Amino acid sequence: MKPSNLTAHAPLSQPTPLARAVHTALLGIALSATAAHAEEPTAAPTGETTLPTVVVKAAAEGSAANGYRVARSALAGSGEQALVDTPFSIKVLPAELLADQKIDSIAGLDRLDASVTSATANPGWYSSPAIRGFALDNASNFRYNGLMVVNQQATGLENKERVELLKGLSALQSGFAAPGGLINYVTKRPDAQPVNDLNLSVNEYGNYKTHADVSRRSEDGRFGVRVNAAYEDERSYVREVDGKRRFVALALDGRVTDNTVLQLDVEHERRNQHGQPSLDQDVNGDLPRDFDPRTFLGQSWARYPTEFTLISGKLEHFVNEQWSVALDANWMRLTRDQNQIWSIGNLQPNGDGDVFLYYAPDQKREPVNGRATLQGRFETGGIGHELTLGASVHRHKLYWGDSFWGGIGSTNIHQPTQLANPEPAVAGSGLAQRTREEGLFFNDVLSFGQNWKLHLGGRYAQREQTGYNTNTGAVTSHYEKDVFSPNIALVYKPLAHVSTYVSYVEGLEQGGIAPANTTNANEQMAPLTSEQWEAGVKAELGAGLTAELALFRIDKPAEYTRINDNGSRTFVQDGLRRHQGVELSLAGNVAREWTVFASAMLLDAELKDTGNPNTQGKRPADTPRQRASLIAQYSPQALAGWAFMGSWTHTGERPVNNANTGQSAAAYNVFGLGARYDTRFGTVPATLRVNVDNLFDKRYWADADDVIAGAPRTVSASLGLKF
Repeated sequence: MKPSNLTAHAPLSQPTPLARAVHTALLGIALSATAAHAEEPTAAPTGETTLPTVVVKAAAEGSAANGYRVARSALAGSGEQALVDTPFSIKVLPAELLADQKIDSIAGLDRLDASVTSATANPGWYSSPAIRGFALDNASNFRYNGLMVVNQQATGLENKERVELLKGLSALQSGFAAPGGLINYVTKRPDAQPVNDLNLSVNEYGNYKTHADVSRRSEDGRFGVRVNAAYEDERSYVREVDGKRRFVALALDGRVTDNTVLQLDVEHERRNQHGQPSLDQDVNGDLPRDFDPRTFLGQSWARYPTEFTLISGKLEHFVNEQWSVALDANWMRLTRDQNQIWSIGNLQPNGDGDVFLYYAPDQKREPVNGRATLQGRFETGGIGHELTLGASVHRHKLYWGDSFWGGIGSTNIHQPTQLANPEPAVAGSGLAQRTREEGLFFNDVLSFGQNWKLHLGGRYAQREQTGYNTNTGAVTSHYEKDVFSPNIALVYKPLAHVSTYVSYVEGLEQGGIAPANTTNANEQMAPLTSEQWEAGVKAELGAGLTAELALFRIDKPAEYTRINDNGSRTFVQDGLRRHQGVELSLAGNVAREWTVFASAMLLDAELKDTGNPNTQGKRPADTPRQRASLIAQYSPQALAGWAFMGSWTHTGERPVNNANTGQSAAAYNVFGLGARYDTRFGTVPATLRVNVDNLFDKRYWADADDVIAGAPRTVSASLGLKF
């Protein structure tokens, strides 16, 4: 099959997103030409009536007019597939939905999907969400166009076409990874038509951003380039949490031959911010009372500049209409000088507490990834096959130096104290950890007629990890592990637009690293094996609405920080975490003027077989029993160009620790309002957006493990211009 465009993520027998965009554009041109021709006066035959020409424009995939729906994704592990036919729970969040809800980072994904809970989302720091109650591993559960990236920076969304969520185990797609799921960034490609977009945004706290998006393609369509650049003066609702951010991203496409396409992405970002520390329960086990989330608890001298660079490429060759082969790779470097007020501990009921500093300068993370994939379609004995075979390699070097962790003075969370910079002396950084992973994977989708499909797949992975003394270079830890992780699923389609499925998946993840405030700080724990059962139903209800239901159970060996009898903390692997629950979602146009994007999750999470009465049968920390999210949009035809949006998120009560002692973080509801107006300034199309988040200024705890206050009411506005 010869490629009809330059997008390399397409299935062999289906048009790619860019092809669909080009087709839609050409169709629109043709229809417009037809309409223009229809306006010319023509003489109608006697006795016949000339009807006006009706022009039908298809709504772009992922747009508000299309109900923010995206029909296909490559995250299922066997090329790009229709989501309704995949035996996985996948949610695709397009750029227009993110813009309409004023979501600038993955810290806001909990507002769009009930299975996602925000974690470590303090202003000035990066977010590491949890999915289905499991925290994601920052070194293995995040993807950039399908390949691993380290999530230890607040990744910009300016150049992202969409963010994809895979819920549950992902061994087939990723190898070693935590069982919660994957977050995948999909970048914007050079467009078929010129793009000249300028976006300006501001909020009530003085944060402002300028973002430009420019795209060009050669006259013959063989080569394209797209540049996204942004400058942001970051100012948080937390007083004194500020900084400068600079972002630039380049995307290149080229048709090397008629059957070979190349994609290249380069992304670079710099930021330098203060951070807001987390809190603890007080000495009586209660959460802080009457805490103003705008209060800055850090120190003016405590900043951590971060610099991030990523280069990613993919080369795909189409052998014929049935077979293709692809090579993709990426390289990333993240550097950070971490001078951070980590937490306020030993809290007293009146708000007095101790200030803990974590100082670890000159950090560097440098992962490299490569993958080769062969995809094809064929038949054997009347059974259809959609086969994917591949091999992957992963290398990751982590450079670290001596660090300082400890108390540097006292403060009060209601009337903070400025402390002197202790300027701790630490040695320079050196190689602290080296990780190697190789994998072989396959997935065969067998079709038995029109109604049945059997997914048979798996990955064989080998992982080796070595820790070093950064001063002497001596080996301090080492482990090797190899495992085969099967992936089996059966899909039955009783109707053309309805799929039911049941699946079983096994997964392997790297053990955690003990936090800095534990007795075994920085200790690398052993690998963990998990398993998941899932059953579900997916249905396309008419032309504009998608509904999904999933039941799941995930078993994972438990890892947590144990509080010892003397009050010290030790990071341990002990017992089992069982998370079982149900997810529901509804997305699309429910009526001519109404769009919904809604989801809910009921989750029964329990620690089992821990051998410790303090944790046996308890709910894991920061894990709610229920979550819900709803976005409703009203686009009245009587007010052309206007859309009005309302949002609601509900999060249930969450324990602060795995022993479920002391006060839990209370359940909360947060509401939001927004409006979008599409207009023109002369000949320039423009979009104005206004959003009010946390409409009723609800005070709540956004994170209950590291106790973090949620954002207060925030008003923001943006203007987008298309020149």
